[in-house]
Amino acid sequence: MDHQILEINLISAQGLKAPPSNLRKMQTYAVTWVNPAAKLRTRVDSLGGENPTWNDKFLFRVSDQFLSGDTSAVSVEIFAVGYIKDVLIGTVRFLLSTCLAPHSPAPESPSRAPAFTAVQIRRPSGRFLGVLNIAAAVYYSADYPILDKVPAVSFRALTEKKARESRRLSRGDSRRSNQSSCGESCDLSDADSTASSASSPAASTALKEWNFVREMAGKVKGAKSNGGGLLCGLMVARKIPSCPSNLDTWRGKDEGSQ
Repeated sequence: MDHQILEINLISAQGLKAPPSNLRKMQTYAVTWVNPAAKLRTRVDSLGGENPTWNDKFLFRVSDQFLSGDTSAVSVEIFAVGYIKDVLIGTVRFLLSTCLAPHSPAPESPSRAPAFTAVQIRRPSGRFLGVLNIAAAVYYSADYPILDKVPAVSFRALTEKKARESRRLSRGDSRRSNQSSCGESCDLSDADSTASSASSPAASTALKEWNFVREMAGKVKGAKSNGGGLLCGLMVARKIPSCPSNLDTWRGKDEGSQ
């Protein structure tokens, strides 16, 4: 049996009446279904009060026979959020035959053109009060392959699922990028360690020569001074003459006078 996709958009409602027990500003949501086994719910409107706006779309998998039936309908229930229990404030039975255009056999276009209408809301008492603004359209099932597995789905749920998958893929790309950066850092660290190891023998040799020169300088300093000085370096030790001090000059003059 061929299937089609029925799109229902619950846009808004006007003229709702709050239940007597409601002591705060009314917050409402709507529940809709084609098959009672697959009911879908709008978000809660907390600002509109008696004139809520939802603008939530729902997709239902339906048969060609259902779409062509004169009594085929979409059911809607409107609830007010309560402290203990949510309260039913109105119901709607929306006949598709009164809204949708005749069936189109062309497979490359929607089988029925989108349509907008306002339907009266029936209160639990049986009286009509307020209207529900609703839109409907029919698409071929190939446009939404996800409905091959489920009978109904919220368009908002599909959008949120795609957003979660996008965030998950983004986190995966970021994690792989961090791992790649860590690998490059580790490679650079290993290269620095190798270079440091290669330069260690040269540094060790220079340190040994420096210690040897210091030891030699200490021995010369401990011996009797012969008026020379020692210039120390890593590889060269050279004796240089030193100038006589003023004390040596005056000592020579005193010895001559005696």
